[in-house]
Amino acid sequence: MPRRVQDIIPANRRSIRDIPASQSSEKEAVSRATQKTERKEKKSDQERPIAIHREHIPVEEPVEQAPPVKKARKQKKFPWALSIIGIVVLFAGVGFFISSHFASATFTLVPKVLPVSVSGTYIVPSAVPGSFGYETMNLSGTASTTVLATQGSYTETKAQGKITVYNAYSAQSQRLVAGTRLAGNSGLVYRLTSSIVIPGYTKLGTSNIPGSIVTSMIAEKAGEDYNISRADSISDLKVIAYKGTAKYAGFYARLAGDVSGGFAGTRTIISPTVLASTTATVQNELVTDLERRLMNTVPEGYVMYPTIYAKSFVTPTVTSIDAKTARISVGATVYSAMFKKADFARFLAGASSTALFGSIGYTAPDIESISFTLANPKDFSPVKKTNLAARINGSFQLVGDIPVDGIKKAVAGISLSKTRDILKKYVSVIDLAKSAGEINPPWIGTVPTDLSHISIVIKKP
Repeated sequence: MPRRVQDIIPANRRSIRDIPASQSSEKEAVSRATQKTERKEKKSDQERPIAIHREHIPVEEPVEQAPPVKKARKQKKFPWALSIIGIVVLFAGVGFFISSHFASATFTLVPKVLPVSVSGTYIVPSAVPGSFGYETMNLSGTASTTVLATQGSYTETKAQGKITVYNAYSAQSQRLVAGTRLAGNSGLVYRLTSSIVIPGYTKLGTSNIPGSIVTSMIAEKAGEDYNISRADSISDLKVIAYKGTAKYAGFYARLAGDVSGGFAGTRTIISPTVLASTTATVQNELVTDLERRLMNTVPEGYVMYPTIYAKSFVTPTVTSIDAKTARISVGATVYSAMFKKADFARFLAGASSTALFGSIGYTAPDIESISFTLANPKDFSPVKKTNLAARINGSFQLVGDIPVDGIKKAVAGISLSKTRDILKKYVSVIDLAKSAGEINPPWIGTVPTDLSHISIVIKKP
């Protein structure tokens, strides 16, 4: 039978559990247990988060000393902020300077306008200093054309013309008989056609004013060489009989007109009908051209109407070209009356109307559009300066004459809000209610001082 092993505790025999611990052993056991418990608590404390309670303890420190950490942070941020602000200010200043430098001002001004209507017959005298009247202009020209002709017989004619004979020799009058010979540096000889008495010279202070008389002379021989014009450069004619004496220098003659008609040869014959019709045609074409050219030479500020022309003609001349053709030449002068616009407008509108524009003044830009017809064409002569009668009908405007340069100087450097006060000084010629001004860019607010940056636009009313 198997043997069973059991715990057998002998009698009076103690187990280790029953052995009482000594005092020192108990202390050691307690210490070990305590250490073991502390290790467990320490380990447990390390594994769970530890709540830390911070308590602020005021520390007395000098006021000027800041916490080291905060001071370091401020030293890093503050310079960057200043740099950014400086850059912004710099760009803003440069932008403002550029916009100011290139700023411009534009003023759109509407002139004051007064309409005027006229209808009636007006008498206008020739202009004299200090009063209103018409002034004259003239233009001369020549034209020619060729026509069929035939050869006539041989003929000779002597040139004739007017001269003025002077006496600078003495205060006594001097008689010259008909046929007295005169000659210039050319050597061509002319004779007086009648006897004359030349008055003596007169005294004017320390000067002598030669006496003079106008008379006629004729060439000594026939021929075209004796034809001379006042436009030619010729010497004075002297009395041949006085040569070698003191009288030779004291008596002399000068042309008072052209000397013409000299001819020697076969003349070309033109039919009188052809001559008359051709002359009329050439004259009309010449006058039309002269009138057109005259209108283009009217001075600034004046007005001329195409219905107040007068004309004069030179006797036509015929020149042989060959055996079958000849040239007809004609000359003409066209005269016209013109008016100074401002004075003519005041004459038609009346002084009370033009006075509304004050001392600054006005213009009459459309005064040319009125109907102007000469009422006395047979009696009117701009050469003789007779009165002009005209039938005038229509309307025109008196427009304020805005002084652009003066206004530019007045508003330069002024704020836009104050420019209206400046423009009020020109209210006699400006319609302020319809006028305006602006500055670009708008934030500048002040009109540039540079006049080239100021524009004034005159708007039609």
